[in-house]
Amino acid sequence: MVWREFVLGRNPSLPSSVQVFDTTLRDGEQSPGVALRVEEKIRIAEALADLGVAVIEAGYPAVSRGEAEAVKAIARLGLPSKICALSRCERGDIDRAVDAGVDWVHVFIATSELHMKYKLRMTPEEVYRRAVEMVEYAKSRGVTVHFSCEDATRSERSFLLKVYKGAAEAGADSVDIPDTVGVAIPEVMKELVREVRGVTGLPVAVHCHDDMGLATANTLAGVEAGAEMVHVTVNGIGERAGNTSLEEVVLALETLYGVRTGIRLEKLASVSRLVSRLTGMVVQKNKAVVGENAFSHESGIHVHGVINNPATYEPVMPEVVGKRRRIVLGKHSGTHAVLEVLKQHGFNLSPEETRRVLERVKELGDMGMRVTEELLLREVLGGMEVLRPTVSIESIAYSKDGELFSCSIGMSVRGERIHSTGYGRSTVAASLDAVKRGLSRLVGQLQLEDLTLYVPPDPDRYPAEAEAVVVINSRTITGRGLAHDPGLAVAMAVAGAVSQALSAESGG
Repeated sequence: MVWREFVLGRNPSLPSSVQVFDTTLRDGEQSPGVALRVEEKIRIAEALADLGVAVIEAGYPAVSRGEAEAVKAIARLGLPSKICALSRCERGDIDRAVDAGVDWVHVFIATSELHMKYKLRMTPEEVYRRAVEMVEYAKSRGVTVHFSCEDATRSERSFLLKVYKGAAEAGADSVDIPDTVGVAIPEVMKELVREVRGVTGLPVAVHCHDDMGLATANTLAGVEAGAEMVHVTVNGIGERAGNTSLEEVVLALETLYGVRTGIRLEKLASVSRLVSRLTGMVVQKNKAVVGENAFSHESGIHVHGVINNPATYEPVMPEVVGKRRRIVLGKHSGTHAVLEVLKQHGFNLSPEETRRVLERVKELGDMGMRVTEELLLREVLGGMEVLRPTVSIESIAYSKDGELFSCSIGMSVRGERIHSTGYGRSTVAASLDAVKRGLSRLVGQLQLEDLTLYVPPDPDRYPAEAEAVVVINSRTITGRGLAHDPGLAVAMAVAGAVSQALSAESGG
């Protein structure tokens, strides 16, 4: 980056590496409406460890018996990451955390006047004594102690530093500065990190919330001032507006600052999808790094530049974070976008044909329509000879028996009619099972590598169709489907991918 020397030259405290402390399974699970089962928390913990996370905050054992069991189960996995549990400054909480078998215990107590008066109902002196005593007790239980002053950014500065110093003298191994309600600005976070490092001499972490949209900026500011640990969640999930986004901070540190994180960047997208699927929290399409549109291009100028040299409009290549580039057609598209999309489907059009296709694409775009590849093939190129084998979904029907759905699908493959039935706990799962059963014999073992499904949140108000994107087999063939029925959209996406596989096998 042209400005790297300017930034780094003014930040002598910038560490060469930071530890990633992921709290998806604790603070992330506190997102309204999210409740993970033990087996789901285990899957996410395993994915985080594989991603390269240094510390996984697995949960808050004092919350419930199920939460304690989940933390114990994760601690028993033997993952390479350190496993941490949250605890208030109370003996019972600390005992439950330690008894769960974790490596770290994250002990916290509130230090702002607001929290001390209305939540804790304790005086500052009582809070100080409790913090020191409980850090000492946690250390006596033989664990690594990570200490936080909750609501640090709204705490009186001299008292805050006094508590941090007391915790350090009591044996804390590291300390954390939480911006609990997201009210800090970068310069404030920098100053806090410098002061806390100065009075404790310990590694400092920052834990930022996104209420003002500043979580990533505040976290990076903390690292600039010497913070050696960052608290993050996958997709930035968490209470209210969420926490600092793991993928944003990690990619910024690695590519903009040259700070090592130990994270396997190519796995960011897959971990994002896993967490989204298990928590039910949809990633917004324009989300940085992992959103569906993060590496999508429609504007003609942008598409032309990206085709010639991706770096013109992409700060990193999509493959770096496990994503793929996508060219989208619409009223902003140009000739190069049309040619690129059609080339992927085996078409070679003359300049005149390309001009007519582009005109129709712009007409549809002006009508407010999303010009998908399916729509392009059906409406725009309807009269042209298709240069590859095609698979189409001709009928779909559902039934339900108790909690199990069945789906009957009729397909056409090179003119041959195929019927297939599948089962699942939702119409989408049943549809996917049916289409896989019907088409697996055509491409050997049909292996679904990935599935992304977007369903409009309010179909009555926004009559958009559900959009599905699938990737099949090790060749990572991508298929897309668009339909008002999400199950049909998924079936169409699989059919599109299988069509491409058949074309590749036949050399068409």
